[in-house]
Amino acid sequence: RNPITLAKNITIPTYLQIAQGRGWTMDGTIDLFDTVQGPKKLDILAYPPMNSRPFVDAHDEMFAWYDYWIKGIDNGIMDEPAVSVHVEGSNTTETGTQFPTKEIEHRNLYLRPRHVLAQSPEPLGPEYAAPESFTQLPMTLTNDTAVISWSTAKFTEPTELMGTGAAHIFAAIDQDDTNFILRLWDVAPNGRRQLVTTGYLKASQNELDEERSTEGNPIHPHTSKAPVTPGEINEYVIRIYPFAATFMPGHQLLAELSNNEPMSDEHNSLLPPDAFHLPIGRPTTTTVYRDALHESRLVLPYVK
Repeated sequence: RNPITLAKNITIPTYLQIAQGRGWTMDGTIDLFDTVQGPKKLDILAYPPMNSRPFVDAHDEMFAWYDYWIKGIDNGIMDEPAVSVHVEGSNTTETGTQFPTKEIEHRNLYLRPRHVLAQSPEPLGPEYAAPESFTQLPMTLTNDTAVISWSTAKFTEPTELMGTGAAHIFAAIDQDDTNFILRLWDVAPNGRRQLVTTGYLKASQNELDEERSTEGNPIHPHTSKAPVTPGEINEYVIRIYPFAATFMPGHQLLAELSNNEPMSDEHNSLLPPDAFHLPIGRPTTTTVYRDALHESRLVLPYVK
């Protein structure tokens, strides 16, 4: 059912472009670039994720591509690097032969009490580092989105991240299913924030493809579903979709977890009104454990 299984049959020249901000759209585009067999290029553009309307973006690149492959004009476009990536935060461009364009290493950021993201795990057990909960009501009752968040300390030097990641969340829910919606933000010293990337997981589709998944790159087949036992603590592994961002000195990385998406905020107000995931339709309480026995963590792609 995944069209990417047919992409290996594509041998014609292919030029792919995608803008940062929605995460999952980048994931599919990069996967397509990695799979097609013909001459190819990939441009990862700057935030926000929606092109201008009327469509005026990237015309120069399109004409150059068509001029070369259709008209035979040797304009040098195939001498350029195959992959070009706009890095948010630093507003720089990185190039290479693949994404990520640089060597990376996945590092852990642990969820800790008092809404902290830290490089070391919580040393205390759940009897002292008690879990925290939030309840999402259905949209028949409220438009509000219940959110729980964790934040790093302020960065002291430019820190570049590029690639995919993962969130390992130990949680219990009081229903047989829910959404886990993770959003990562770059928060400036003045409080202004920009969405970096996202991650989505249906609790009942937590199954991993063990052969294809690696640390920081979980892959869910989404071919079956298993209802959740209410009250049972499970480790949910959420894929964090590809991104490229440099967190500048004084900025913080903020991770938000919810079961719903707000209809309007700094990011969603940029999108059409049909571009959201909805809650399951029943009041749902999610309890998140982050203690010595349940090391909830983010696994993020740091550039070496």
